[in-house]
Amino acid sequence: MNKMIFLFLLVISTTGFATNVAAERLPEGKDYPVDKLYTGKTAQQVDRSDEFTNMFRTRFKYALSGDIVFAGEYAKASWGCGSSGCHIVSLISKRTGRALDRGFSVYYAMDDNHPIGEEILYMDKNSRLIITGGTDDETNESFRYYYLLEGNSLKLLSRLPDNNIPPVNN
Repeated sequence: MNKMIFLFLLVISTTGFATNVAAERLPEGKDYPVDKLYTGKTAQQVDRSDEFTNMFRTRFKYALSGDIVFAGEYAKASWGCGSSGCHIVSLISKRTGRALDRGFSVYYAMDDNHPIGEEILYMDKNSRLIITGGTDDETNESFRYYYLLEGNSLKLLSRLPDNNIPPVNN
């Protein structure tokens, strides 16, 4: 009888341990803090040195007047793309006026509420981590993406199937 109780407790404790280990492997915003929030003057001009930023320079200029929402110095620019539920989100540095090297676009299929593309699920002014989620347009599979800001680029840390991943805590 004692052996059965011991085995039961062992199974329960190792199952809990495995669940905690899996959860710990997911990146969290607190794992990638910024050194400090930018409090200086906002850039006067949008750095239009790349085609994407130049094309949406008015949106980026407007975004410079907004609050810092990511990585201690980035403001959010967003705009629709002409179809139902479609929108793009990009980020611009209030310090330099330079936009990040990529944005996130998403749309919603008429018959479904799942986002196609990538929708930002988590970003914070005190963290260099962005978490997005969405459904791949070609495979119709849902994924969770974890990006880390390095310099002026977002580096993809991991792409995981969005099966049973706990919700993002903001």
